[in-house]
Amino acid sequence: MIGLRLFAYGKFLPFLNKYKFHSLILTLSLLFGCGEDAPSKIDSEEGKETISTPLESPNERKDISSSDLDLPKVRVEELDHSQEFFKEQHTTSFSYVPRKNWTSFTASKNGLLTKILLYGKANLIDSPHYGLSMSGFVRANNPESGAKYGRWTLSRENIVNQLAAQGLDERESGWLTIRIMGEVPQKVGTRYFLVCDKITENKAWFGEFAFAEANPYEFGSHWLNKDHDLVMRTYVGKTDEQIKALQVDPPETNKKTGDKDLLPVPISQNPQQTIIAPPSNTTPVIPSAPTTENLPPDTSSLIEENKTVTTSSMNEDQNRSQKRSMFDRLFKKNKQD
Repeated sequence: MIGLRLFAYGKFLPFLNKYKFHSLILTLSLLFGCGEDAPSKIDSEEGKETISTPLESPNERKDISSSDLDLPKVRVEELDHSQEFFKEQHTTSFSYVPRKNWTSFTASKNGLLTKILLYGKANLIDSPHYGLSMSGFVRANNPESGAKYGRWTLSRENIVNQLAAQGLDERESGWLTIRIMGEVPQKVGTRYFLVCDKITENKAWFGEFAFAEANPYEFGSHWLNKDHDLVMRTYVGKTDEQIKALQVDPPETNKKTGDKDLLPVPISQNPQQTIIAPPSNTTPVIPSAPTTENLPPDTSSLIEENKTVTTSSMNEDQNRSQKRSMFDRLFKKNKQD
C-alpha cells in the first residue's frame, strides 16, 4: 500500500511542482486519506463474529418445541393427584400472559410426570377471543421463575377427537389428556405448575375447563383464584432404573392405569356445602323377615306336652290303684280277724 502511494506521488510530481499549494493538499490526502480502509474492514468482520457468538449456548437460544422431545420412557404409570369436584355451568380458560396462564398441584409420588387430564370441552371456533391450540411447559415451585421442564400441547382438534372417542359432542364435557413430552422429574412434596406460554392465531385465551370452588384440593390452585381448583388428574411413571432402586420386581407387562372407560365422572358441588364427600356405592342390605304364610303349624311341642301329661296321669293312676289295693288287703285282713 505504501509503495502504491509513492508511485502515485512520483507520477504526479511534475504536476505538483507547478501547483505547489494544491500539491500539499493532494500529498496529505494520498498519505493519510485512505489509511483506515483495511482496519475498518477487519473491525467489521470482528464485530460480526462477536454478534454471531453470544454467551448463551445454542440450546438456550433455541425455543424447544414438543416435536423435539419424546414421551418419557417408563415401565409403570399410576395415578398421583386427583381433584374431581366441579361447579355447575362454570368453566375457566388459560391465557399466555403471566399470572393468568397456570394451574398447580403437589406431587405425592416420586417419578416422571407422564400426563395430565383436565375435564372440559372445546371452545367456540368462531369466537374472537379463543385460539385453536395452546402449548407450554412445566415449572417447579414457581410459575414464573421455577426450574423449567418438558413441553406439552393441546389443540381444539385434539379435544374434539378425544370427546368423540368418549361418545361426546364437542360442546359436552369429558376427560382431556395432555401428554408430557420430555422428562419432568417429580419429587414428593414439590409443587408443580402447568404453564401456558403460547396460543395460536394471536388470540388471548384457550379452552373451557371445569373447576371447583371452596378449595377442595388444598395442595394446588388455579390462576383465577387461590381457592379454585381445576378438575384434574395427574399420572406419574417410573423407569426401569427407578424400579430397581426401589428393589421392586418389574412387572411382566407395561401396566397402564386410568383407562378412559374406567375414569369416574366428576361430582357436582352442592352450593350449601363447602366440600362434599363422594357418594358411597354400597347400599346397606336389610335382612328380610322370614315368611310364615304357607308353613304348617308346628305341633311337635304340643305332642311332646301331651305325652308328658299322659305319662304323668298314668303314673298317678297306678299309684292310686296300688294304694287302694293295699288298703283293701289290709282292711280285709283285719276285718276277718
